[in-house]
Amino acid sequence: MYKNFASAHWRKLIAGVAAGVLLTGCAMTPNGRGGVLMGLDTAELFGTPISTFRLRDGTEGTLRKDPQGKYSIKLSQAFRVVPLANAITARVARVENVGERTVVIVETQERGCAYRYEVLAFQGTDVLQWTVGNCKDRPRVDLAADGKSLNIDFPNYNRLSRMIYTDNRLLNASVAVPPGVDTRAQPFADDALRGTGPAIATMPAGNDSGRVIPAPPAAAPAPVATPKTGSRASAKPRRQEPAARAATSAVLSQPAQRAAAAAPAAPMIFQAEEIKPVVIDLRK
Repeated sequence: MYKNFASAHWRKLIAGVAAGVLLTGCAMTPNGRGGVLMGLDTAELFGTPISTFRLRDGTEGTLRKDPQGKYSIKLSQAFRVVPLANAITARVARVENVGERTVVIVETQERGCAYRYEVLAFQGTDVLQWTVGNCKDRPRVDLAADGKSLNIDFPNYNRLSRMIYTDNRLLNASVAVPPGVDTRAQPFADDALRGTGPAIATMPAGNDSGRVIPAPPAAAPAPVATPKTGSRASAKPRRQEPAARAATSAVLSQPAQRAAAAAPAAPMIFQAEEIKPVVIDLRK
């Protein structure tokens, strides 16, 4: 009887341990056809955590590498993972809170592509994922002063290819290069995706997609000549000659001309296009 009790106890203990392993070591990944595959999370059980990051709601995410060399991201409160399917190396390069989401930029390397970037926008267990990059440059990443948009700039010959994250969308636009920024700089950005040269001045994405507008100093207004009044109140004003009238008109129109000259010419900018995300619900 004692032996039967002991064996039953051990069976329950083993079953409990197995259930714990299954709960902590299970993961669901997309199957590419709109569904998910349920399997053993080998990265959780046998893999290596690369780095962790904290989301706006206080939960944590972890970049992991499994024994087969595959990378993925898993949130502490979710079973489903975000796979980085083609990455042969990966690291978290930048984490910023933008609007209601936490934007995580993961730098990866793929076969034949030295620099590829996964832009992940987390809100709870809802994830938006984009893949960007030109395979040869690190981008400069700048958070807007109001914290509502994020610019991701890649050099593109004599212009910048700008990805703008704002309001749960990623827009792609071509903008002029600000003065003092060398698009041929190597590297164009450092490991933290910050510019190695002069900082890029930006505007909020709502104003022509964050384009740069130089502000030249306004010219000091020239004094406007006023006619002297005659000594006799009854004296009639002299009739202006055509040349005098033209000169007076030119003087009076100078403020408007100066205002027009002070307004900078907007740089050429192509129509911004939205890049559609991969939407992942980590609850399912």
